Amino acid sequence: MSKKTTTSRAAETAHNVIDETAAKAEPVELQFREKATEAGQKIEVTQEKASEQLEQSIAKAEKFAKDKPIASAGIAFAAGMVVSALLRR
Repeated sequence: MSKKTTTSRAAETAHNVIDETAAKAEPVELQFREKATEAGQKIEVTQEKASEQLEQSIAKAEKFAKDKPIASAGIAFAAGMVVSALLRR
């Protein structure tokens, strides 16, 4: 009969603890990865929507400027005055 040494028992215990920890951590890691992937997809969709809205807003502003150039110039002048007043403070 061979007796296990203290070192071999400690090594076996350490291996068991590592195996148990790995078994518990793996589902958490998989869940984390899944949630991260979902978040990335949601961000991508949101970014695409924001980009589309920006393009639509730019197109509307360009159309307004072409259709009403005097009003556009007046709005730009007023906006410049407001920004200038805010920056002076």
